[in-house]
Amino acid sequence: MAIESICAKLTAGFDASCDAPVRKYYQQAVVMNKSDIDTLEITKPTGDTCNYNVSFSLKAGKTGYLFHGPSAGSNFYGSHDKSRSDLGYPQYVHSTQLLIVGVSEASKCILDSLDKGTFVVALQLSDGTVEIYGIRNGLTTGDYTYNLQEGGGGTPIMLMSLEDSPENELPLVYKPEAAGDAGADFDSLFV
Repeated sequence: MAIESICAKLTAGFDASCDAPVRKYYQQAVVMNKSDIDTLEITKPTGDTCNYNVSFSLKAGKTGYLFHGPSAGSNFYGSHDKSRSDLGYPQYVHSTQLLIVGVSEASKCILDSLDKGTFVVALQLSDGTVEIYGIRNGLTTGDYTYNLQEGGGGTPIMLMSLEDSPENELPLVYKPEAAGDAGADFDSLFV
């Protein structure tokens, strides 16, 4: 007789028959250095309770950095790929995309930093939900070709989990402190 899994059980159905889902991210992202995260608390489902969120704070004096694109664009978004580890545990490769334009020294310094660092990325959906990508192991740039002429003056840049260090959870919903507001925290760059 097979042993029933005690790790997770489905406790509810899902009705998507009437309401259209939110499909649009605001065309902006807050990128934080992974090493600037001070405290974090991840809450996942337990028993009949379904919570899937993260609360965190940055170290004193640290900030997130806003990347912003044209509001009519579709360059800023997040996604994830699910697979199983060699031991059978689910694992997730988080991916986010943002836009870099131009060939100024500033854009080259940004690309250099993104290529060499490890980051956590916050994206906001049009309904106000803030998603957090890479909170455990961080994200870094994937391979890219920077081509201004064919890219309309810039290139979408993917920040993603490293192949050998995927995340243990799906992208998490940001949960502000008790009296806080997720949108206000996003707008203040999580300071």
